[in-house]
Amino acid sequence: MPRDRPHLPFQGLAAATVLVGLLPGAFSRSTSDPVALAGAYFGWALAMYLFAAGGSLVAALTFERGSRMRPGWLLLFVSFLILVPARLAAGPGAAGPQEGSARLGWFLSLACISSGLAVAGFLSLARAWRASGLDLTTRGTRLALRLSAVAVSAVLLGPDLVDRFPLALAGDPTAVSDVITNLLDGALFLVAVPVARAALALGGGLVAWPWVLLTASVLAWLGYDAALAWGEAAGLAPHASQRIVEIMRALGAGSTFAAGIAQRWVMQASARRS
Repeated sequence: MPRDRPHLPFQGLAAATVLVGLLPGAFSRSTSDPVALAGAYFGWALAMYLFAAGGSLVAALTFERGSRMRPGWLLLFVSFLILVPARLAAGPGAAGPQEGSARLGWFLSLACISSGLAVAGFLSLARAWRASGLDLTTRGTRLALRLSAVAVSAVLLGPDLVDRFPLALAGDPTAVSDVITNLLDGALFLVAVPVARAALALGGGLVAWPWVLLTASVLAWLGYDAALAWGEAAGLAPHASQRIVEIMRALGAGSTFAAGIAQRWVMQASARRS
């Protein structure tokens, strides 16, 4: 890691994450065959979930047993690993398992479990961050940031929640899953934003990078939910809507991978200084 420009590797990692996240757009322009495109999206989604799981595991193994940070990263590792069989159950089609399909319950259950584990992981990481004594933001600042996060989540997820909630109350399993995952994704953003702000307040230190990238991941997943729910309703053609969904998915998973690698680099840099 260059000593005179310590942020350079992290900046390169962030830039590479953006490029990787945009690859589904290149896929959509490289073929006009919808079957081939669906297969490309399917394979890339599986790869990105495995990358995200791998990056989280790298971060977890950076810490010794008993470290406050280790459980949070392990939870994120499992949350992304679970998405692999969930994606396999969904199949390569954009719509996922059909209503009444034997795979539908399996897919919905795994998606909800993954979201729940991700929230638990973020809560664990946020708790470890606050216990470190590095969070110097005031209670008022944290409250303002949480309110801002609620507002952003409401804009991105609120319309879909309003649309799906009556169906969920009526017992529609897909609507129930949509409501649960939307609420959990909103909770992720609510947890991540104040910690990212606190990390940035340290004066641009390297320690901010994992949290900035994790927050970017959560924001991408909020965009994924919004695009999935409202892409076509906003007047986008189905293929354009699906392209945005896949880009948001790749950015969300890719940012988690990058956050895990950044966490390892931060710890290695800290060890060299000590």
